[in-house]
Amino acid sequence: MLPIPYCPSKARVALSEFIDRRSAALPKTTRTRTLKARTLKDGTVVPARTESYAVRGSILSDGAEKTAWALIRLALKTVAEVRGVPLLLEAASDAPLAPPPVSTNSEALCRTNVRGKRVAGRTVRNHMGEMKQAGIVTRVQFRGRQRDYLVWINPDFLWETGEKAAKSTQKPRFEQAAFSALQPPKETNFPPKGVHELLQATEIETGKVDKLVAQRPQAEPGVQQATPSGYTGQPAHPVEAAQAPKKEAGGAATLSPACEPKSAPAGPQGPKTRLAQRQRSMVLEFWWASQRELYAPLNQLFTEEQGRLACNAIYFGVYGGFPADWPLHQQEKYHEQALERLGLAAAYFTRNPHKYPPLPYAEHIEGAGYFDAANKKGFIGTMAWYTTHLAHRGQRALADALRRARRELRQHAQGTAPKRAQQKTTLELYRYHEERLKKLGLPALERFYQHFARPAVA
Repeated sequence: MLPIPYCPSKARVALSEFIDRRSAALPKTTRTRTLKARTLKDGTVVPARTESYAVRGSILSDGAEKTAWALIRLALKTVAEVRGVPLLLEAASDAPLAPPPVSTNSEALCRTNVRGKRVAGRTVRNHMGEMKQAGIVTRVQFRGRQRDYLVWINPDFLWETGEKAAKSTQKPRFEQAAFSALQPPKETNFPPKGVHELLQATEIETGKVDKLVAQRPQAEPGVQQATPSGYTGQPAHPVEAAQAPKKEAGGAATLSPACEPKSAPAGPQGPKTRLAQRQRSMVLEFWWASQRELYAPLNQLFTEEQGRLACNAIYFGVYGGFPADWPLHQQEKYHEQALERLGLAAAYFTRNPHKYPPLPYAEHIEGAGYFDAANKKGFIGTMAWYTTHLAHRGQRALADALRRARRELRQHAQGTAPKRAQQKTTLELYRYHEERLKKLGLPALERFYQHFARPAVA
């Protein structure tokens, strides 16, 4: 499996340090400049003179550096996509891992490397030669003028290489704490206290499940809500963003997951109802789309525990715990709307690469996650964008419908309308477009009546 790629900021730092280090080894060149004669405020005349100065160049021009950064960003996305496929590009020997190639073309690069300035494809190819000479690009494979070419980027700008990477692989990021049993006190006849606490805790835990079936009151069906895990036995209420670790009887601290409620025994119907399964599928589908559209461009990966926390935030923050008075068709409609709002958010972050979405769940401050309902600057703010988007989409649909009605009615009078429209009478064609405009709302129908008078029955 390929190593974990750099984040964009770290890759940018690696590129800048590489250019500065290689440029510092270049010899200085001498340049001359001519200064014109000028008169100071006190009347002193400074004659014209020619002076020499030494400058040190760079291994890349400014345009080539921007093109290199555009290629590195594409390479980081490619590495992240390859890592998402299991058992792909594994090292079969001790040979160094090679990054996957980037498939692109000069026209696509010239739209991304220099903002606000149009760059020719020939200029991009010149930049490619500079990067290959500097060692940023290791190989370029052209496959004809009508196809994208393949570019291989130096792995130094994509992931940790060399001794630093070997040290980081030897030391795991998360280490399991070693469990040490409590020792009995010396010079006393008292039994070890920890053993009794552990046995007592075990008895309470096993007895708790048996008593819950008879003691738990039956909640009303309208109050119960389903969670992403499929449980419908508890009312919908937000779970704490971060829970304190619980001390077990043996002394070890364990964290209880915040996104999964405590399991309860299944009732006559059980938590695996068709509605609960569909709600869970909506949450998982939304979380999968969020990873692909919002966090995959940032090369941000999530663990299984982080995924559960994110699903919990999506369930309560985005879907509001699925209110009980919502029928399934209304929940499906809202789900499609949420996915469309997610697309608007992804487009916003694409247009503003200096901004990025925060974590989907609250990590330190409650309600500060991107999908939390309390975060007014998070995903909840896309509702205003969606309202504007619907207004613009309705205006476009109205303009297209009026244009089509005007064109077909005029062509019908001239006898040049399409066969479908020409077979109708003038009144039938008028009624046809009237029904189409009625579906867009009453204001659209009023616009239609203002533009077209009702034809006389011939």
